[in-house]
Amino acid sequence: MEVDMEKFMFIAFRSREHTVKFFEEMRSRGIVGTVINTPREAEAGCGLSVRFSPRQKNAVLSILERHGFSSFIGVFEATATDGKRFVRPA
Repeated sequence: MEVDMEKFMFIAFRSREHTVKFFEEMRSRGIVGTVINTPREAEAGCGLSVRFSPRQKNAVLSILERHGFSSFIGVFEATATDGKRFVRPA
């Protein structure tokens, strides 16, 4: 039996405006990401988050440090295995 597993990270904000601005800042630096509905398992934020690859974590954190988004909540790691999703702070 093969296990279907997916790992990704996302960053949550209290503000949709900050979510979109953060996404645009990532994109302007060549970092691949997507605006997603915040996984309900995170129980955080405005309902939108920015999804990115775990390989890009350091670059994403660098943007946070540089711009200091006041509505920042946290960075989360999500793992989906066989249709079940698990979310934890990264």
